[in-house]
Amino acid sequence: MCNRIYSWLHRCTSRKDELGEYSAGFWQDKIRQVALSLCGRTRAKILEVGCGEGLFLIQLAKNNPRSEIWGVDNSAERLQRAEARIKAHNISTIRLSLQEATGLSFDDESFDIIVCINVFFNMGSIDQVRNTLNQMKRICKKSGTMVFDFRNSHNPLLAVKYRLARYYDSSVKDLPLRTYSRQEVESLLEGAGLKILSRTPVGFFLTRYAPIIIIEAQKA
Repeated sequence: MCNRIYSWLHRCTSRKDELGEYSAGFWQDKIRQVALSLCGRTRAKILEVGCGEGLFLIQLAKNNPRSEIWGVDNSAERLQRAEARIKAHNISTIRLSLQEATGLSFDDESFDIIVCINVFFNMGSIDQVRNTLNQMKRICKKSGTMVFDFRNSHNPLLAVKYRLARYYDSSVKDLPLRTYSRQEVESLLEGAGLKILSRTPVGFFLTRYAPIIIIEAQKA
């Protein structure tokens, strides 16, 4: 019963053009919109780590038609769905690659902007997050920017939601649904030598208690 109610709410709050997709959802889209605004409109080489079915890639390509855009994901099935979506939109500026976030194959300093959203809460440990951030830093150009989000452990409602998620959302039963404190994440950035440009709260106006925080960081 709870599963059916949640599925109905999920459909009602998802974008119509994203219905049925694994990565669809109200909060996921809110995060994509903030990330899109942080990327701006530019001519650059942009990478999305964990691109899933290409929902963000399509929006990014439409906003930045002169940019070269890459998307990587560790799921061949989701990349196939992304490829089909890209073809349906007749977009030629996006390239896809099957890769793990913790072991990206790109050369050093390859990208101007790197985005990794709706990903870290599905990673098994903070070490995986650290390794991913280090990979992103490695392939980011000097003075380039990195945009990512994390689920905030200081939000009490989020902790309850994730603890009960297995009872109402069968799609997350095998996912870690990890939350992190702002101190943990900013410590990782400090250790990597990355400068924080902005912190954007999503879901609550106070950054400390927002369920989601989006970070924009720069490689010195």
